[in-house]
Amino acid sequence: MDQERLLAAVLLADVVGSTPLYERIGDDAAMQQVSNCLDAMREIVARHGGDFIHSKGDDVLSLFESPEAALRAVCQISCKLTEGPLSARIGLHFGAVIRMRGEVFGDVVNVTARLSTTANPGEVLISQSFCEALSAGSRSGLRLLDKMALKGKQELFDVYTLWSDDGPLNTQITSRGTIIEKRSASPQQINLVIRYGDQLRSCRNNEFVTIGRSPECNIVVQRPWVSRHHATFTISNGRARLVERSSSGTFVSMGPGHEVFVRREDILLFGSGVISPGLRPSLGDAQVLHYEIVSD
Repeated sequence: MDQERLLAAVLLADVVGSTPLYERIGDDAAMQQVSNCLDAMREIVARHGGDFIHSKGDDVLSLFESPEAALRAVCQISCKLTEGPLSARIGLHFGAVIRMRGEVFGDVVNVTARLSTTANPGEVLISQSFCEALSAGSRSGLRLLDKMALKGKQELFDVYTLWSDDGPLNTQITSRGTIIEKRSASPQQINLVIRYGDQLRSCRNNEFVTIGRSPECNIVVQRPWVSRHHATFTISNGRARLVERSSSGTFVSMGPGHEVFVRREDILLFGSGVISPGLRPSLGDAQVLHYEIVSD
């Protein structure tokens, strides 16, 4: 069984927005648009020297020897998707992978998938190791987003995104003497939905939802270990955030095996997950709140 171990950049782009498209224009027309989108992404990957590995459903997994080339491909994919009704959640990571029988394996692939699934629609999440593998000129086109718990890692890791993912700044990435530019775009409009028992609240840009023991809170959690004003969900510039101000802290989980404890600090929220004020969500007395970020 032939195996090849190599350092590579892994790109995973997962197309989103197909469900409302099928409902709006019908199965045949929607399937054609999704297929065209996947074909366009594969063509961009090939144009920049990447190897297309596979598509599972509506995603494209690709491998690049050069992180610079992977970044150029992602910028072009992002530009391409702004032209149509579909968008993508994109993850970029760099590290050691195993190639075997036309597939790629390893923790790097798993982390790339984690970045992709936790990105908001239209967003690119980039790992710290990918950022460090770039030249100084290319790194200047990235913006530090926040810290995030990654699979199998105890500590939080810095996660980056493209400058243009968050509003008015243009992406300018120097590569081979050229500058790739992307027009300014408004922040992604998202809705944060929070559920606790029969209490349901939603939060949009520049709004907030408070949780705590006090009856003044939007979501009331009547437990002695929950502070009167425990934490606040908020959205600003298309980013969902938990602002934690309690004395007992809060457990935040954005997927299986990705739990982090925060106290008196802010944390950026991705995708969907649970929070549990004061206690681990696995404990019997824990009061678990479920959240989900959806695009408007």
